[in-house]
Amino acid sequence: MNLAPRSLLLVLLAALLALAGLWSGEALLRAAWPLPLALLLAGLGWEAAVRRRHLPRANLALPGRLYLGRESRTVLCLEHDGHRAQSIEYAPAVPAAFRPLGEPRRVQVAAGVAAEEVLDLLPRRLGEHDWPAWPARRLGRFGLAWWSLRLQPAARCRIAPDTSRVATRRAAGTTRGMRARRVAGAGSELRQLRAYAPGDPLSRIDWKTTARAGELVTREFSEDQHLDVLVMLDAGRLSRVGAGELDRLGLFANVAARFAEAAVLRDDRVGLLAFADAPMVACAPQRGLRAVLQVRERLATLAGRGAESDPVAAALAARRLLQHRGLVVLLTDVEDAALHPLLARAVRLLSPPHLALVASVRNADTAALAHREARDDDDAWVALAAREHEARARRQAALLRRLGAPVVLAAEANLESAVLDAYESLRRRRRV
Repeated sequence: MNLAPRSLLLVLLAALLALAGLWSGEALLRAAWPLPLALLLAGLGWEAAVRRRHLPRANLALPGRLYLGRESRTVLCLEHDGHRAQSIEYAPAVPAAFRPLGEPRRVQVAAGVAAEEVLDLLPRRLGEHDWPAWPARRLGRFGLAWWSLRLQPAARCRIAPDTSRVATRRAAGTTRGMRARRVAGAGSELRQLRAYAPGDPLSRIDWKTTARAGELVTREFSEDQHLDVLVMLDAGRLSRVGAGELDRLGLFANVAARFAEAAVLRDDRVGLLAFADAPMVACAPQRGLRAVLQVRERLATLAGRGAESDPVAAALAARRLLQHRGLVVLLTDVEDAALHPLLARAVRLLSPPHLALVASVRNADTAALAHREARDDDDAWVALAAREHEARARRQAALLRRLGAPVVLAAEANLESAVLDAYESLRRRRRV
């Protein structure tokens, strides 16, 4: 219970009457000062007796599934069975998996009419989470005190990886000027007719169309590739480092889920391997919608560990999962010095026979510290440390490239598009 301003006014009135009676010597004033306190105690007693009547109810209309990193707008409905309006204050508590909603709010709930409050929720952690009760209070019937209560707006929510919200890009490029070659397991179909370009094989010239058009015309074919793609996701200690509104585990999970959607559109088989100090979640590559659902279900239950990551053990598990030569997309932290020798060993284990694509987040804060103007000696030392950190990451990326692994380093906002660009480029050049 907390006294409302009206109660404080009654206490102030009693004090003023007592002081006036003492100064004036009037017996009536000396006898009148207990009356406001008596009214206050009587009113508080009545409010305490009826405070559990017509308690408000809260209903939070959560969608069936919330998506990681995607802001969702939901409506909170407050209602009660009383015959008078109620003033309610509540603190909108959320599970730790969400961005905090901010300061307490006050709402006036009329009798028989639900009051609606719009809440913006931002999920930041995967999995299922219990919704906590909200601490709240209601103004008493006479407005003398706020009486504490608890609201339970929802029971449980589920946060899944985000889906692609833009049209997936098709692999770009052209075969003009390239030599034809046989590819095991690949089929081809006529894509279009176009003007002859120097370097086109003579076997692809359409002589009938050439005779009708009076100039050389080339048949252009589209060749199918059916790749095995395994997304390896680092869920170790460094996955808890922030990456914008999410942590790196959340960012990697979103990239993996959207990458799976893009890969199955190209008829590739997609699988998942999440690891920390040991492999945690694994599913073999599959094709089509089943592969996307399998990857998303595994990611939805993924939680990071506080242990150091071991990409070497994950690489051994990946070789057991991949039955044929395939592409391994490794989402990890290239900037961590402790992982450098392990990443190099993991790449050597994977390639050959597979091709490893290493993708990591470039820390914008480190880059800002490295180029910030120094105002004192401490700033200079911080800038030197940040530059050394960046140089070490560049050396590690160069080492991985020498080992034959393409490396993608991008800010968190551009990581997904950078990985997809690298994937399309590898398919176009038939590196896998």
